[in-house]
Amino acid sequence: MTEKQALRRELLALRNAIPPEQKQSWDTALNRAILNDPRFRQAESILAYCPIGSEPDIGPALNEALRQGKQVYLPKCVPAGRHMAFHQVQSLYDLKSGAYGIPEPGENNYALSITHYELCLVPGIAFDKEGYRLGYGGGYYDRFLAGHEQLRTLGICYKILLRASLPRDRMDAAVMRVLTEGE
Repeated sequence: MTEKQALRRELLALRNAIPPEQKQSWDTALNRAILNDPRFRQAESILAYCPIGSEPDIGPALNEALRQGKQVYLPKCVPAGRHMAFHQVQSLYDLKSGAYGIPEPGENNYALSITHYELCLVPGIAFDKEGYRLGYGGGYYDRFLAGHEQLRTLGICYKILLRASLPRDRMDAAVMRVLTEGE
């Protein structure tokens, strides 16, 4: 087992062990931090993720973005090419189970050509102070971010999962800033 795999297992167990009441409180604070972030307030289009398992639930911020008339795009994973394509959604209730059991936009949703974008909310098991993330190990976000360096990015995680540094490979891409419930 590599250092990254061991750390991934340890930090995922830590996140999974957060009591439901604590998670709900942190999610509320994290959504408030997202909504108050100037990059979010100014953005007309947002690339985001649909939370699974114990990931921070950013659904309230995405629903508010939709209510405000912002364009919200969620990823569809394409395992054959090991990449993501972002598709516009009108509602978080119209998602279908996709690759890896992750809720994704349906086939009829508009696919985004990444030429018009303003902000990307990036999930991770953990982030470090330099914006590097520890994901699930598939490399989907690293490949996406590496191909879109000009994208404004906010990493989303709980404060207990923010580290001074994380092991990284040459393919790992950093986000511009990490938001936690402590913002």
